[in-house]
Amino acid sequence: MTNIQTAEFLERIGLTNQESRTYLALMELQEAGSSAICKRTGIASSNIYAVLESLISKGLASYRVQNNVKIFMPSPPEVLNELFVEKQKRLEEERQEVSRMISQLKRMEPTKAPCSDYKYYEGLRGVKAMWHEINAMVPKMTNYEIIRNYTSKPEGFEKLVKFYDEHHRLRKKHGIRERLIYPLDKDGIALARRRTDKITETRLMKFGNYAEWGTAHGCFYIQYITGRSPRSFLIRDETFAQTFEQVYDQLWERSRTLSDQTGGTPRKKQTAG
Repeated sequence: MTNIQTAEFLERIGLTNQESRTYLALMELQEAGSSAICKRTGIASSNIYAVLESLISKGLASYRVQNNVKIFMPSPPEVLNELFVEKQKRLEEERQEVSRMISQLKRMEPTKAPCSDYKYYEGLRGVKAMWHEINAMVPKMTNYEIIRNYTSKPEGFEKLVKFYDEHHRLRKKHGIRERLIYPLDKDGIALARRRTDKITETRLMKFGNYAEWGTAHGCFYIQYITGRSPRSFLIRDETFAQTFEQVYDQLWERSRTLSDQTGGTPRKKQTAG
């Protein structure tokens, strides 16, 4: 590991850039006065004492007085473990604070109904935010409702496969069914096999779209995550949702099951007589 890489690591566990450079200089020099440290690090003499005092407060440096001059020395690298543990503790405290804040925000009642029933999201985090909203609907759904998902080419969903795992765990916990149509290729077949269970039905179709869409609890959603600008829409509208449920159900009837995906023609809907 180069000095630059080591300095970057030290910054990640809580040191400033100047503190990292100074600590590395002390490790190389083992003991030195402020002028030698300034020369090694390129830090101005007007700043170096503040940097050294900060390292001392963090337990990473010490000094002795020799002929009325402070000679600084590094502490053993093992002290860095203490910094890392402290950082972990701070992160855990912040995580708990975020959880408390989320709980408080969920309890807040809106002062008025929203002006619109649709939301537009940008970026991969935005797409995930839309799915957090969909997931928030799951506990409110009845066992008669079905989430419908028309997927896309693998490039359109592969970045979110692990993220979707949490969605599937949540709906299974609440016993909510879902239907998914995957592309008729090796990636789609593999994922369909992985997802299929008692409350998860999967089918296969040949398609070349990069956008995914579906319906859930009176909402219609559409998204794509390929390219530089992932984006998605969530529309809360029963008419939209019911219309696309009908479209989806027609596609479902034309799609293939895992058991017949090797056949030459799509399944046909059975008619009476």
